Amino acid sequence: MVSERNQSKHVCVIGAGPSGLVAARELRKEGHSVVVIEQNHDIGGQWLYEPKVEGRDMRRFPGHRELLLYLQDFCEWFGLREMIRDMESEKVVEEVFDAVVVATGHYSKPRLPSIKGMDVWKRNQMHSHIYRDPEPFCKEVVVVVGNSLSGQDISMELVDVAKEIHLSAKSLEISEGLAKVISKHDSLHLHLEIESLHEDGRVVFVDGSWVMADTIIYCTGYSYAFPFLDTKGIVGVDDDRVGPLYEHTFPPSLAPSLSFVGIPRKLIGFPFFESQAIWIAQLLSGKRTLPSFHDMMQSIKDFYHSREIAGVPKHNTHDLANFEYCDKYGDNVGFPHLEEWRKELCISAIVKAEVDLEGYRDAWDDVELLQVALQSPHFTQFPRST
Repeated sequence: MVSERNQSKHVCVIGAGPSGLVAARELRKEGHSVVVIEQNHDIGGQWLYEPKVEGRDMRRFPGHRELLLYLQDFCEWFGLREMIRDMESEKVVEEVFDAVVVATGHYSKPRLPSIKGMDVWKRNQMHSHIYRDPEPFCKEVVVVVGNSLSGQDISMELVDVAKEIHLSAKSLEISEGLAKVISKHDSLHLHLEIESLHEDGRVVFVDGSWVMADTIIYCTGYSYAFPFLDTKGIVGVDDDRVGPLYEHTFPPSLAPSLSFVGIPRKLIGFPFFESQAIWIAQLLSGKRTLPSFHDMMQSIKDFYHSREIAGVPKHNTHDLANFEYCDKYGDNVGFPHLEEWRKELCISAIVKAEVDLEGYRDAWDDVELLQVALQSPHFTQFPRST
């Protein structure tokens, strides 16, 4: 529902990554006063870390440095710096807000597996969250746990540096692209899951094979965690399901005073975060209203039921992978639907990665789509450099 009311609220946004920054922009645009709380020394969230800096290049896919530069430019262009407070000081300050927007995303708490012997294996164990570059693993035997995108990328980075890389996966049925990479590099080996770790450095796999390893890198994803948030049990995390949340954003009994941006995974994130931010800002100003508590709870129940019927495990509740859902969500505030070129480029990259894991980022066989993209307002509103 749409209303002409325009109320200004004092709003706390937790997190100055992509979702927090766009939330701050939209809240201020709607007339709210905003404070952004960030635990690190700068903005950027997942993209803020300090390896050696690469120069600009013509890659199709930006690296972490380009993403951080984009977020810094976004912050400066829209004048968001003045709203941000970092939490490096130990000084405790109390402040009262009308609303809180949790925008810490879904990459803040690394998820580790439970493997027999992890506590006695005294060599180097780390999560991919703190991996930076392959050089520290020179001439090492490295076990990479998990063959999702991060596991594959790290394994490919290590092949020219490490002595051996042993990629541990849930299944030996892998994509054509990964199979090509493994067949190309004698130092890269595929295994089933780890059965146990041993104090002498052995890593034993479920088929009985084993290696003596120097390092184990866990590419096992992330879990949702909100240690700073006390809702008296109203909002909880159960097997990576954050809830109850109406449209992955609003806890029915606390909305719109409490909301979440950036919970959903496996979608084109930045536009979706923007549509979430606009909806939250307009709800807080009174311009729009949410359905009744009962209707929101019923919607959540129906969504959970649909996921169960589809055989989706609870821990994948927020893995959407659905362009139609993003468009339907945006309809709540009249947000533009995802452009067809954007959808097609996304699908094209996924399909190409399945067959050419090493080269898909540099492929230019969809240049027609890129030309369409370059004619969009995202690019034409700025003068071209020569």
